[in-house]
Amino acid sequence: MEKVSENKTNFSIKDCVNQEYDIIIIGAGPAGMFAALEASTNTKLKILLIDKGKLIGERTKQEVMNGFGGAGTFSDGKLHFTPVLSHEKMFHLYNEKEYTNLIKEVEKTFLDFGVKPDYYPKNIEKTNLLVEHSQKNNIKLYVRKTIHVGSDILPNIMKNFQDKLEKNNVGLLAETEVSDIIVENNEAKGIILKDGEKIFSKNIICAPGRYNAKWMQDLAKKHGLKEIYDKIEVGVRVEFPSSVLKKHADLMYETVFKMYTPTYDDVIRTFCPCPNGHVAIEQYEDFVCVNGHSNSNHDSENSNFAFVTEIALTEPLENTRAYANFIAQGVTLIGGGKPIIQRLKDLKKGRRSTPERIMHSHIEPSLKEAVPGDIGMSMPYRITKNIIEGIEMLDKVLPGLNGDSTFLYAPEVKFRSNKILTNKNLETNIKNLYVAGDAAGISGNIVGAGVTGIIAGKAIKEKNK
Repeated sequence: MEKVSENKTNFSIKDCVNQEYDIIIIGAGPAGMFAALEASTNTKLKILLIDKGKLIGERTKQEVMNGFGGAGTFSDGKLHFTPVLSHEKMFHLYNEKEYTNLIKEVEKTFLDFGVKPDYYPKNIEKTNLLVEHSQKNNIKLYVRKTIHVGSDILPNIMKNFQDKLEKNNVGLLAETEVSDIIVENNEAKGIILKDGEKIFSKNIICAPGRYNAKWMQDLAKKHGLKEIYDKIEVGVRVEFPSSVLKKHADLMYETVFKMYTPTYDDVIRTFCPCPNGHVAIEQYEDFVCVNGHSNSNHDSENSNFAFVTEIALTEPLENTRAYANFIAQGVTLIGGGKPIIQRLKDLKKGRRSTPERIMHSHIEPSLKEAVPGDIGMSMPYRITKNIIEGIEMLDKVLPGLNGDSTFLYAPEVKFRSNKILTNKNLETNIKNLYVAGDAAGISGNIVGAGVTGIIAGKAIKEKNK
């Protein structure tokens, strides 16, 4: 094997083939980037960071799901620093105090790269009154320490991050797809690229991101990684006049409500609220989904949030991700390859929305590409019922949400990967193979992914002192 060249960071495949690294990181989202940053503080380590997407400066806004910076690069840019909700995915390995200290490391890094320390909630006493009001209506309102960076600013922050990795002599290999890992005697030895070329490494961190969770699942099955299925969340993105959410957004920005539906006693919740924001398309290989974002100047008259119900399967099907894919593919089919938009009034009446009915609304849809249709024809009845009942419940704390002109976009899917079982260092049952981020089922947001990257990167760094 050849020696890795010194002082070069932006690599092509031919620079890397048949060479050996100390660490190869698969996936250049927050998990991979934080792993690389942490490990690169040991200047003796040769590190290669690979992604099948482009470098940050070369990505377009249409290239959302892959590329350096990860799917979060063009997201709303909300950073959560309170160890609740998806952060709890790591509580089987770390207690709350330990995990909070890791969150603080991620927070400091983002501030160092240019994020402004403009925190929410703005007034804790007024926020607590909103929490109490929600409790009286059988709704839980989560309070989290949050910074909203903005979809227009976050790419610059991640570019600063990428530049720092280059300065630390981390090798960056873009537009390169990994098909497999090399395992000998239950020990990771390297990776195999899509074209069959091999790159060798003493340690591997798999952090391919939520979009590539199926790749992670397939890898786990092939190499016998221990894993367990997790719940999935499926629903819609709800869009409404910004005045409906204004009181909560001004105080908290990030408003996450959780409740149990009257008919089925199912969990349904909001996430990713976008005050004065826009609904956007997420393009997957076999289907489309919707998401949301807000610019830093909050230039929309509408607000939106995801509204999803939890799905946990036991038998005969345990694979919740496969079921969510099935639902998303069905909605995409009915929408002719595009998301569906429907007025809440039409959904309740059991009729499809038409362009004329969409126009007879008090607000304009922010996602013009969505096709008017009938979510009730494409979503399972139980999910549709939960959505209608959940909106009726939320209207008690967000008056106006249950209005006729409220728009619903489908499908909104919160993909949760199978949780890969590891030790505390995030090393799998294959020696020197580590995992990090959403694809491994151990994080669910930008900060959480960053935490897992730090853990894996630090573990490898410590054993190579």
